[in-house]
Amino acid sequence: MRKKRSLRNILLGRLDEPWGKKPLPQFLGLLILLGPGIVWAGFAQGSGELIWWPYVVAKYGLHFVGWLFIIASLQYWINLEIGRYTLATGETIFEGFHRLHHLFGWIMFLFVLIVPIWIGGYASGGATALAYLTKFPPGWSHVDRTRFWAEIIIILVLIIIILGPIIYKIIEGIEAVAALASFFGLLLVALLSPVVRSATPSYFSALFHPNWPLIPPDFDYEKDMEILITLIAYTGLGGIWNLLYSFWIREKNAGMAKYIGRITSPITGKPEPIPGIGYAFEYSTENKREWSKWMQWLCIDNAIGIILNTLTIILTTLLSFAILYPRGLVPEKFELVIVQAEWLGHLWGDLGRALLLLLALFFLIDSYLICLDGASRMLVSNLYSNIPKIRKVGYRTMYYIAVTIFTCIAMTQVLLQPPDILIILTGVINLFAMTLYGLALIVLNWYWLPKNHPAGAMIKPSKLTLAFLIIVVAIYWYIFYVLYAPIALRKIASLFKL
Repeated sequence: MRKKRSLRNILLGRLDEPWGKKPLPQFLGLLILLGPGIVWAGFAQGSGELIWWPYVVAKYGLHFVGWLFIIASLQYWINLEIGRYTLATGETIFEGFHRLHHLFGWIMFLFVLIVPIWIGGYASGGATALAYLTKFPPGWSHVDRTRFWAEIIIILVLIIIILGPIIYKIIEGIEAVAALASFFGLLLVALLSPVVRSATPSYFSALFHPNWPLIPPDFDYEKDMEILITLIAYTGLGGIWNLLYSFWIREKNAGMAKYIGRITSPITGKPEPIPGIGYAFEYSTENKREWSKWMQWLCIDNAIGIILNTLTIILTTLLSFAILYPRGLVPEKFELVIVQAEWLGHLWGDLGRALLLLLALFFLIDSYLICLDGASRMLVSNLYSNIPKIRKVGYRTMYYIAVTIFTCIAMTQVLLQPPDILIILTGVINLFAMTLYGLALIVLNWYWLPKNHPAGAMIKPSKLTLAFLIIVVAIYWYIFYVLYAPIALRKIASLFKL
């Protein structure tokens, strides 16, 4: 019988509802299960890769390029531990945070409430391309056209989420197209362009030589520090968006998530049971072999996302160095993706510019789609698992209520701020979130999970994995608290004239 939990326990205790007991599912094969890493890579291309890496290269040349491999690899170790928890329990990582302590779980929940307030920035970023291409509505300013198209994009995405039979399958298909089309499309341009080929030796020389210190002498701290923070946070996904990897693994029914249902459309899909609490398996020699296979899959799927994303950044920064930097073209404000149109425009004129803008439009719309879906999943997961009375409403019903709420927020928000400010703010907040949950992942998977899971130390990270995770968390702490915090405090003090 489930123990009744008081409000005090929900706020200050732990999620102590025990896991169910189920056998560890047999590994089905790599090709059947690939997908979450590709979704991760496709989603990642909508911000840091498309916007902020091109920005810093167009403005500062090759100074930051030498750090690309290091920055791009950081999130591999974060993703690995996020995925480990879900494979072992079928729960999302948020349930793990609440099992550590409810107070920390609800702190992470606050980030879920704060960050998605600005997800309309992705719709606005994509709308800049449509406004520029269509010049519609006639007689309107570019800013007003951008806002008009942003509202259209938001409504269309809502329709997709409502009508898609299984929303994750739609997301996986879209992101696979986005990730592969971006890489091969940009690669084609790099191969065909004489300008890019001539810049390639200088670029690759810088790529393997990190500059120290990280910040160049001519760096504009007041204007660009938040952008640099956003770039580091969003090289990959970053912040709370990385935590979605847990949900995509669950929707793929990997590991113990096989026993958890998926979110389906209320119109075209059949409901699947989604319990509030996950399942655990016992230690055995057979389970140890199967667990090893599941972890090998996780490492490969995760690496595919990281590698594909890194290759894409190499291409976007190469094109920016060869085409934008010599001409002083820096993507800013409501022209975030318009300047990048020169990547293709220098080869094929207006047709090339139009193709690049359509590609950017696709990237940013799919990023908005995942943000809307992911924010709704994270909101529901926290409430559904930790407040048993809410389960009477049903997971799917709660999800679509959350989708509607975030849609209304996005439709209002795009009228208020330009997209660059919105995405920068989320980048700074997300890096702050990573400094917190990075530590939590160490405690959760190295100490708490093997101590409480019936499989014990079998599911524990290796010492090498632990060492890399500690290094990654230390890097995020240095960047946020040492490099950025003093600047942020000065800005806050100036606002209050202290």
